[in-house]
Amino acid sequence: MAAQANSFDTDNTLELHRLDLALESAGIGTWELDFQTRQIRLCRRTKNLFRLGGSDIVDLQVLLDQIDPNYSSTLTNEIEHALNQAAPWSFSLKLRTIKDSTATSRYVLCKGQSHLTATNTKRLLGSFIDVTDEENYVSAQLLAKKALEESEAKLRTVIESAPAAIGLFVGRDLVVEMPNQAFIDIVGKGPNIVGLPLREVMPELEDQAFLKILDDVYTTGVAFQSFGTQVDIVQQGVMTHNKYDITYSPVYDSEGNVYAILDIAIDVTQRVNIEQHIKQSQMQLLELFEQSPVGIAIIHKDNLTFTMANQFYGKLIGREPQQIVGKPLAEAIPEIAGQGFEKLLQDVIDTGVLYISKEQPVNIAFDGVLQTIYVDLAYQPQRDSDGNITGVFVVATDLTSQVVSRKKLQETETFLRGAIELAELGTYSIDLVTGTLDYSDRLKHWFGIEKEEQITFETVYAAISSEDLPAVVTAVNKAIAPGSDGVYNMEYTMDAEKTGAARVLHAQGKVLTDQNGKPITMIGTAQDVTIQRKIKVALESQVQQRTEQLEAMNEELAALNEEYIATNEELSDSNNMLQQSNVNLQQFAYVASHDLQEPLRKIQSFSDLLAKRYTNNLGEGINYLHRMQSSAKRMSDLIEDLLSFSRITEHKDVMEPVSLSRVVYEVSNDLELLITETSAVITAEQLPEIYGDKMQLNQLFLNLISNALKFRQPERVPVINITGKTIPSAELPSSAKVIRTAYMYHQIDVSDNGIGFDQQYADRIFQLFQRLHGRSQYSGTGIGLAICERVAANHGGAITVTSNPGEGATFSIFLPVL
Repeated sequence: MAAQANSFDTDNTLELHRLDLALESAGIGTWELDFQTRQIRLCRRTKNLFRLGGSDIVDLQVLLDQIDPNYSSTLTNEIEHALNQAAPWSFSLKLRTIKDSTATSRYVLCKGQSHLTATNTKRLLGSFIDVTDEENYVSAQLLAKKALEESEAKLRTVIESAPAAIGLFVGRDLVVEMPNQAFIDIVGKGPNIVGLPLREVMPELEDQAFLKILDDVYTTGVAFQSFGTQVDIVQQGVMTHNKYDITYSPVYDSEGNVYAILDIAIDVTQRVNIEQHIKQSQMQLLELFEQSPVGIAIIHKDNLTFTMANQFYGKLIGREPQQIVGKPLAEAIPEIAGQGFEKLLQDVIDTGVLYISKEQPVNIAFDGVLQTIYVDLAYQPQRDSDGNITGVFVVATDLTSQVVSRKKLQETETFLRGAIELAELGTYSIDLVTGTLDYSDRLKHWFGIEKEEQITFETVYAAISSEDLPAVVTAVNKAIAPGSDGVYNMEYTMDAEKTGAARVLHAQGKVLTDQNGKPITMIGTAQDVTIQRKIKVALESQVQQRTEQLEAMNEELAALNEEYIATNEELSDSNNMLQQSNVNLQQFAYVASHDLQEPLRKIQSFSDLLAKRYTNNLGEGINYLHRMQSSAKRMSDLIEDLLSFSRITEHKDVMEPVSLSRVVYEVSNDLELLITETSAVITAEQLPEIYGDKMQLNQLFLNLISNALKFRQPERVPVINITGKTIPSAELPSSAKVIRTAYMYHQIDVSDNGIGFDQQYADRIFQLFQRLHGRSQYSGTGIGLAICERVAANHGGAITVTSNPGEGATFSIFLPVL
């Protein structure tokens, strides 16, 4: 029998080639791991799968770096397990590669089997298969299924939990299906309506349009929607007339035919009622608009034109509402130009963003005088029914008095802080409810407490000498005890070891209570009186010495006293004579003015009579007559100014609270004709209220403003600025020789843009009868500024001036803050 031929070639090389082709066709990559070297041999397919080039043998870590960290640890664990197992170990797990340059990763099925080589070396063989497509397909199927289930669940949940009534009308008979609870509640016929035609469920619809509308939707496939529509429904046997937003949407089958209608209805009865109520409220609001206690106006976007303004807004800007309505902002309030409000309004119109400003300063002209007011301002974009911005709704609240009061309070606080620093006082407060203590830095230093250190009663008491501590504790407890006067007043010595110096402090405090009389806070000050106490001890010693000396001197003084008595009698007689002399001088001033004015009036009367009756007969003599009249007028002005100067020089103490802002306002009214003739612009800040003589202060500002208008430059519009501030005494200029010493002074500056003068004449202009210009150029007696200096002196202050030719002048008045 002939030998049978082998079906396969036994050549190992050929077999390996066939195996490689088989693995190639199956898409399987192979690998082999040497446990001892931790190196792994990879076939070409495996290297391609993990995007590795170069040698077939690489470190195991090189392969692990190509695997997603969330998967590589699992492979590492399996490898270590195979190494540690004596018996053969196999595993199969799924891996994911790291993302490549296209942000794509692949899923790989990894299998491994441990074995021993001929040299008894343990190795791990395995394969890699790309299962990305299968994984993505399964994942997609699972995700789709899950998404569908979630969508259906969400839809069911939405329908069931929806506040809107939702139901399905199937077929032309409109059979009710899938109604949610809201739908059942609106129908009001109980839950057993599923499967019944709508006509049977709600027969009350026969006389209404809805059944016809539903039939049209079913026929045409065109959806229907209405808002706030009244539907008459019998609910639980009672006819109701509620309002609904209704939507009828056709539902199509797979062939594109309408097979049902989805009904969505929302009960908007309450909303409609509210809208009606809002309309009524808007009408009431419009009525209240005119009576609102805040300034309200509406500005249209075209040229920023006022379309409405209430009375309070008119009062706020110093105009009647009818004066501004229908006019652009720039025309209605011209002084608003350059203050930035046009841009703010335009920004609100362009962006639709609300603008709010707190305590906004605004310069407004009141009776021709520019004043600064402060307002809380809101610019709200106004829209039409389509949401388009048509203008700005303006709300302005006048806060001028509050802001001015707060500034005064801040000035007072600044003054008090300065006084505390000047007196070198330490301040403290104690919260008696929480036990929290707050000490100033100076007081902390005296008590040896660091700036950031927590302060407690223990640290405070530890710094006080043991001799004085019991008395201090007793005094504090007495002050905070209910029913006490709440006053704490103690003097004690500090512990030198704890604080670094044996200071003597004099502490005072006051306990504040709530409305029930319960102590809540203790505030006070402390002063270092160490030097004073040392001086006191020294003085007491000196007093003892002086007492003995004084006893010896008393006898001598007794003798001298008799001489002083005689001298006082002589001084009293001299004083009486001086008072009588003043009376005589006053009588002389009156008589002199009367005796001078009476003949002067006759001269003026007769010269006027000559001018009226004999003008044609005088010829060239008329020039002499005019010169005589002019001289008489100057003489009359001089006498009046001398009398004013005399009255002010007498300086009777007629003191009262005087608002300088009011004084400037009244003077501006008195000079209204001259201001109008010169087209002058006068601006005045909010000026302080002082204690003084209103008549004299009126004369002071009248003379200064009159001078500014008189000495104006012909080619310029006169501009006069009046400002005020408070300064400490250290900032007084050397030229201000004040009469009364004070910590703080009011500085009032009156500046103009007139002709000015050389600064070297600054002192001369306040002297009586001194003039820098001839009478032919500028009229006057040379007494006005002397009166101003006397008024400032009468109020304990002074007046100075700074000027340059052609640059105007600034008169500065300094008055003590009382």
